[in-house]
Amino acid sequence: MTVVLVVAIMIYFIRDQFEYSPVHRLTFLLVPLFTCYMFMKAFVWTPLNGGILVLLVLFAAWVSHYQAKATQIREEHRPVSYFQDATGHEVPIYRKRVTSQGGHDYLRGWVLVIIAQVIIEATYLHETITTHKIWEVVWEEVLADLLTPYRFVTSGAHTSWILWALTGFTSLGYTLWLSHQFPKVRQAVFGAKDD
Repeated sequence: MTVVLVVAIMIYFIRDQFEYSPVHRLTFLLVPLFTCYMFMKAFVWTPLNGGILVLLVLFAAWVSHYQAKATQIREEHRPVSYFQDATGHEVPIYRKRVTSQGGHDYLRGWVLVIIAQVIIEATYLHETITTHKIWEVVWEEVLADLLTPYRFVTSGAHTSWILWALTGFTSLGYTLWLSHQFPKVRQAVFGAKDD
């Protein structure tokens, strides 16, 4: 039964990347800032750590740009209420909502981050990599992407600054690239006015 549930959630996660989802401050700004905060809290400066950090920042910038360049953004007008005009006709009142769709490139970038995480855990953190460990990493990332609070609740689960940096810089980079590309995302996430 557990396997069926895991497979169903994985299928849902993959399908979700091809549907438009709302752009919220929580998922596009607060989660990246939280993970960057956890990175700063765990980071200890050494020349080796500095070199690894530079490589992680470059990798995160590349992956997040790759994911963002193919992301589709649209503005939806959702009716939230209505009123009757002078002639008695119902006139809907709409709320604008910015939505995004990651698609294939988002999933490919996500897989690259998972691969990088497994490689980091095997080489730098000296963890034994088994099939079970790989599925555990994938499962945790799927839950963290689907259930925003999951990342906050499990923040004490790993203390490696490298994993926090990888997650934080990739997600923050994705937000910044999208905000640079699409004024509507910048407006929704940062409250900035269109240029």
